[in-house]
Amino acid sequence: MNSNNLTFEEIICLHWAGLSNKEIMLMSCKDLDRLYEEREGEFEKLLDRAGQLLDKQEALGIQTLSWQDKLYPHGLKAIGQDAPPLIHLLGDSDLLNEPQAVAIIGARAADSAGLDAAYRLGQRYAEQDEVVVSGLALGCDAAAHEGCLSVLGKTIAIVASGLDITHPKEHVGLQSRILESGGLLLSEQLIRVKANPTRLIARNRLQAALSQAVILAQCPRESGSMKTMGFARKYKKKCFAVAFSQSSVKNGGNRLLIEESKAAPIIL
Repeated sequence: MNSNNLTFEEIICLHWAGLSNKEIMLMSCKDLDRLYEEREGEFEKLLDRAGQLLDKQEALGIQTLSWQDKLYPHGLKAIGQDAPPLIHLLGDSDLLNEPQAVAIIGARAADSAGLDAAYRLGQRYAEQDEVVVSGLALGCDAAAHEGCLSVLGKTIAIVASGLDITHPKEHVGLQSRILESGGLLLSEQLIRVKANPTRLIARNRLQAALSQAVILAQCPRESGSMKTMGFARKYKKKCFAVAFSQSSVKNGGNRLLIEESKAAPIIL
C-alpha cells in the first residue's frame, strides 16, 4: 500500500483501464502520471464519467470508501491485496467494524432442513448481539437475514451488483427491511453493474473477510458456498458447518467439510 492517495475517480478509471486490485493498490502517483501521458485525453473522459457516477451514487445515499480511508473496515484491510480498492455502502456503515460478526451462508436450492437451519442460526447469533453477514441470495442467505430480522438483529448483505439494483429481484422487500432495521448493504460494484457468476464468487471473499466466523447452513459438494468456506480458511476464520442427521446430496458439502476437519460441526 503506498502513501500517495488516489481519488475515487482515479481508482475507478484504473479499474476500467484493466488494472487488477493488486495493481491499483500498489499504484504510485508517478505511475498514474505515466498512464495519463500514455492515454492522453482518454483518462480525462473516464474521470468525468467516474465523477458523474459517484455523484449519482451520492444522490442515492450511497457512501464510498477506498482502502486508503481510516473508515475502511479492518476485516477487509486484513486480507491485503485481496481487498477491493473501493467499497460502496448503503445503510449503517458503523456495522463494518463491529467486534462480533458471523457469516451464515448456504445454497440457493436448499431443502427445508437447510432453510430452517439458516433461519435459526440467524436468530441465534442476532440474539447474542452478533451482526449476521450474508449475501441476499435466494435460499439460505435470505433465511439467515430473515432469522436475524425476526429478533430485531442487525444484518449486513454483501451483494454482487451495484447498489441501485436488487439481485435477485424477488428480494426488493427483504433489502428494504434490512435497511429499515438499521442494517447495511455493501458492494464493490458501482451502480448500474449487474451481478454475474464471476462477481458472485468474488463477493464471497468479502463475506468471509468481514466475519470472525463463517457457518455453512447447507450446500452440496459443488457450490459457491464451498468457495466461501475456502476463503474463510484462507483468511484464518473460524469455520463451522451444520451437521444433519440424515445425509443427502443437498448437505453433501457439510458432510465433506466436517469429515475432512475443515469445519467444526454444529448440531441444531
